[in-house]
Amino acid sequence: MINAIPTLHANTVAPYAPLGRQAVGQESTDLKTSSFKALEQAAAGARSENKRSPDEPPAQGTERQTASADGNRIVQGAGQKGDGNSKDKERLAKEQKLINELAATDREVHAHEQAHAAVGGVYAGNPTYQFVKGPNGMSYAVGGEVSISTAPIPNDPEATIRKAQQIRAAANAPADPSPQDRRVSASAVSLEAQARAELAVKEAAEAQQAQELAETKAKAQKQEEAKRQEDVEKARKQAEQEEAARQARLTASSEARGEIFAKSAKSTLDLTRHLVDIGVVKGGSNVGSLFSGKV
Repeated sequence: MINAIPTLHANTVAPYAPLGRQAVGQESTDLKTSSFKALEQAAAGARSENKRSPDEPPAQGTERQTASADGNRIVQGAGQKGDGNSKDKERLAKEQKLINELAATDREVHAHEQAHAAVGGVYAGNPTYQFVKGPNGMSYAVGGEVSISTAPIPNDPEATIRKAQQIRAAANAPADPSPQDRRVSASAVSLEAQARAELAVKEAAEAQQAQELAETKAKAQKQEEAKRQEDVEKARKQAEQEEAARQARLTASSEARGEIFAKSAKSTLDLTRHLVDIGVVKGGSNVGSLFSGKV
């Protein structure tokens, strides 16, 4: 059975092990498969202390207990027969059946919890077990649990989704999930759904932010282009104005030169006429012929 907890403190729990014995599921192969290992050892010690030879018949009214090769106890009585021997055999058969059932349950419990822990990884704690003592004095696991963290990973929905998927896999890892395992699996499904919703909101916000950034950038580019066009138009108008001013200056300069030349020609003509009038220069048909051309 897997047990959900909100933290990772379950890793501090250690498997139970009876004093002087390896934890169930971690003992040697011989110890796990031999249900009557302790009784076999006791029977062997009893035979070593028995001074009679193996072929010597037991005394009247006594019993001799031995162990068979398959670990079953066999009670041999020299002086007891009938109902007593049958009751002992029946009792031993019941004990053996109970031990076999406990051993099978122990294997199933260990396999179940170890499957949870193996798949749960860093999110799962160490398995813990509940034990009962069998007729042979050995402890057998009859229940267990593995604590697992089901808390979301803060500010990381993608990591939470991966964690939820691992938790669900751990809950369903055994061949026969318990009702508690199914509840944890359903909890992991809910956790994954919440994380996916959070991821969708996050992605939508990021997309909106990216769109706003693109719009802001496009607007800035548009404004920059408009300003560039404005600068170009301003420069064109300034160039036209400067050209008009230059043409105006040229026109004014040409007109000024014409006026100066006209005044100079008039002054020369007036001077010539004056000279003719005073007799310095003889008059004639040619007077003024030099000044008949247009300037």
